[in-house]
Amino acid sequence: MSTESAQLESAPAPSSTALRPTARALAVAGGVALLAGPALFFAGLATSPVQLGEDKASYIDSLMRDPMLTQISALLLHYGNLLMGLGVLALPWLVRDRRGAIPAVIGAFLASLALLGNSGALFADWMHLELGRALGAADAAPVSAAVFAHPMMQLSFGMAPLIAVGLVLSAIGLVRAGVVGWWTIPAVIVGQLGLLFLPYSMPILPALGTLPMLAVLVVGGLRVLGRVRIARG
Repeated sequence: MSTESAQLESAPAPSSTALRPTARALAVAGGVALLAGPALFFAGLATSPVQLGEDKASYIDSLMRDPMLTQISALLLHYGNLLMGLGVLALPWLVRDRRGAIPAVIGAFLASLALLGNSGALFADWMHLELGRALGAADAAPVSAAVFAHPMMQLSFGMAPLIAVGLVLSAIGLVRAGVVGWWTIPAVIVGQLGLLFLPYSMPILPALGTLPMLAVLVVGGLRVLGRVRIARG
């Protein structure tokens, strides 16, 4: 037997849980995004300008009232959505066999698509700010309504309802795989309801209301980073 053959036979087998450096870096990036994204999103909601009415003119008026706060909130929400949209793609990686894989993958794809689209939709805050300043809130409102009435606009930037749908599907997959507890499913639903129905006359309320949904993403991020740590041994 040659020396080379002997060395190959005596070499230890690679660990089944070992990660290639590129895969480890991507997993770490996904886990960090799932921690940072919810934090930025919460901060963006909490700093939203106070909106005194439910109509479009009241919304535009709220943006005009404090332009700097409007921009800070939009910036935080933009990057919060962007990071969450990238991070959720790491969630199916936590599923180690077929059980739960299909809903986890489909849900992560839908949530990512909607979150990334939502991040781009934050451009509308700057548009509404300047429309209101140029035309006044009452005259800017029908212009805004006309822009958002275009079907292709809705297909581009109106996919926000898919965020909750995708996160619920992902949670179902992760629960079936034994990665997270069943509580994550109602937590996503409760958080989405809080985001939609708590009054923006007190922005901290919808920010607090969305915490259950954001907590699911944070738990997912911690699970991803924990899996990386275990793989490193």
